[in-house]
Amino acid sequence: MSDGHFNKQFLPKTELASGLRAGKAQMKAKAEQAFDYVMDEMMKNESVEKKKAMKELFSDLLRQ
Repeated sequence: MSDGHFNKQFLPKTELASGLRAGKAQMKAKAEQAFDYVMDEMMKNESVEKKKAMKELFSDLLRQ
């Protein structure tokens, strides 16, 4: 019999926090893939070093 206090043991286990982290990781991976595609299509004549620097900057901005 319930005494009126909330008891976490009665609730089903949910993995909300880990689901959010997984969703963020998936979206980050999709963003990086899209960035790579755009770089390959739009910046064909740029140097590898410049592309790498742009990718690092983009990745840093995603982490914020």
